[in-house]
Amino acid sequence: MPLKIRLLIKNRENNREVVTKALVNTGFTSDAHDIMIPTFVAEQLGFWPTPLREIIKISLETGGGVVQSFVIPQAVLVKILTNDRVSREVTANVIVNPYIDEVLISDYLAEELGIQILYPRRGIWKFVDEERLRESEDC
Repeated sequence: MPLKIRLLIKNRENNREVVTKALVNTGFTSDAHDIMIPTFVAEQLGFWPTPLREIIKISLETGGGVVQSFVIPQAVLVKILTNDRVSREVTANVIVNPYIDEVLISDYLAEELGIQILYPRRGIWKFVDEERLRESEDC
């Protein structure tokens, strides 16, 4: 089972929120707090098809080849929701990728949210400031 967590994603401009599961993808390397979302999540947050703020068109290298995506800088607030705890809130860049069907968080954002991956195949993780082991959200 891959490592999935429950996130609250909030648009900083219109305050729309989405609670969703997100894949913690260590292969999604980044130098910034990046969260990649599919178009249906972008619609719920008000970023698609026409965002209120400026977007940057980019090409991403993926396992399936190069894809065109769109970045909206510093657009959302993100925090982890568990049954007993909420992480700190982190401002993140949104990458809208029309070729994915689930939310992905970058290695950089995972680290800023305090995620420590212990057993990635089994989906076991913890917050860096605790000893309690946590399991991946049901897929």
